[in-house]
Amino acid sequence: MKRDENTGLVVLFSFLVGGLVGAGLALVLAPQSGRKTRKQIREFAEDVKEQAVDYAERLKEKVF
Repeated sequence: MKRDENTGLVVLFSFLVGGLVGAGLALVLAPQSGRKTRKQIREFAEDVKEQAVDYAERLKEKVF
């Protein structure tokens, strides 16, 4: 049963990462100034990093 729960978490995590990558590509391909785009990408990367750390901590708690 535990293996099924972990598989579900992996699928959810993969879906979220795919959405984040898609959002990042949308920022890169949007027609705006380079400075503004770089700022948005930097902010986006910081948000993704924080979310990944939080998710990893929650996953670690569930596994252990």
